[in-house]
Amino acid sequence: MGKKYSRSFKTLVITVLISFLVSCSIGTSFRASDIKSFKGTIIPELSDKPILIEKVSMDLIKNEKNRIPLNLPLNLLNYSPESYKVGLGDVLFIYVYGETERLSAALARGAAINPIFEKIVRDDGTIFYPNAGILEVAGKTVEEVRLLLTESLSGVLNNPQVDVSIAEFKSKKIIVSGSFANVGSVPVTTVPVTLTEVIANANPFGENGQKPLGDLTSVKFSRDGFTYNIDYEYLSRNSQIQNYIYLKAGDVIHLPDNSLSQVHVIGEATNPISINISRKNIPLSVALAKAKGLNQATSKGKEVYILRPKDFQGKPRIFKSDISSPTGYLVAGEFNLQAEDIVFIGTAGVTSWSRFINQVLPFTDFINSAEETDLITN
Repeated sequence: MGKKYSRSFKTLVITVLISFLVSCSIGTSFRASDIKSFKGTIIPELSDKPILIEKVSMDLIKNEKNRIPLNLPLNLLNYSPESYKVGLGDVLFIYVYGETERLSAALARGAAINPIFEKIVRDDGTIFYPNAGILEVAGKTVEEVRLLLTESLSGVLNNPQVDVSIAEFKSKKIIVSGSFANVGSVPVTTVPVTLTEVIANANPFGENGQKPLGDLTSVKFSRDGFTYNIDYEYLSRNSQIQNYIYLKAGDVIHLPDNSLSQVHVIGEATNPISINISRKNIPLSVALAKAKGLNQATSKGKEVYILRPKDFQGKPRIFKSDISSPTGYLVAGEFNLQAEDIVFIGTAGVTSWSRFINQVLPFTDFINSAEETDLITN
């Protein structure tokens, strides 16, 4: 499956970039100025409709920020924890106070009887308690178990006083998996736990916070057969709403690896590079800086394109940025890239097919190797 994915990505990169360069020209070479004459392009791998080329401006940036959804399903917020119900494997701590003259003949002879018992809830949902017999406790709250035991002991004790608590919670669990430092199961107890608490205790930031390997921008939250993608990193910086998401038995919190959450800067950059991002996005200016800027000898600052295979609505987008002036760099500082974006820096003057293909193929071969290595190691 890894080879198929890598081959598709390679084809996508080549097809998209070639479409930019030759959509309006025929032949074996193109002029960068040709791009100015069309407003969109057809890229079958992305869409069966023309994809418009949108100019990066402050108005576009503002509109994009306003369109980004919080992406937090209401049913997660609407869940309210219920009282804990005893389940199979739970260990009950039971203490009985009361008049003891009728407990047994042994007690009448002065023998000591320990009124404290720890009882494991058996596979059939029952426990056995002396003088009370076999009791159905699974699915009942601690208070309901206490009342049941009190009623059962009333036949042998005068006014029995019963205390019931749970010594070990073993029947209900929340699963934490993926790139957390602490993975495994988290027991559900009588104290409700929130998404924030579970993620914090699982430690998504690595040892001493120095090795963050998880993608907090796409936490996988599975409940009742559905999986939700939650941008927890964004929520933690911009809201408190995640503190009111309570978890329940059966929930699975998975933190994906962020090694493939990348932005790719190719074309006439001084140092073409794939950049790992730990947040949902990074500014275009930062990505260009990491690529050590534009190649002053071969690049054209007016022809910087951002190819986005899909936005938050699943639609492909193409943006064009002019960074040939300081003002353009200021705008680029406000335009956020997201994972899988491809930044292509156009060439000044005329370029040949062979040069263009030579630029693209090493980049896609690198991605191909990286993805196959990741699949093998995982």
